[in-house]
Amino acid sequence: MQKAGKNPPLAQMSDIFKQLSDQSRLAVLHALWGGPKFVNQLCERTGLSQPNVSHHLAQLKSLGLVKAEKRGQKALYSIADSHVFSILTECREHVEQGVRLD
Repeated sequence: MQKAGKNPPLAQMSDIFKQLSDQSRLAVLHALWGGPKFVNQLCERTGLSQPNVSHHLAQLKSLGLVKAEKRGQKALYSIADSHVFSILTECREHVEQGVRLD
């Protein structure tokens, strides 16, 4: 997903924000906030279908936002690291403070 250009970190940041701009992907991340989950648990928490959740997880995993740990034939998904929590926390606090751009 990385774009060619003079500033690869900005391109990577842009890719991350594009992924985070999808409400379904945010719902998946929000469901993972409380701890690791299997796909079926994420489906229950988000109301999304299994193919939809799997697609979003693949997108999030490709950018290092989530990680998967094999458990038999299933994978247990979790938020990749504390940086992801920081991004989400800062955004939520921004929204909760009622900061408006209009």
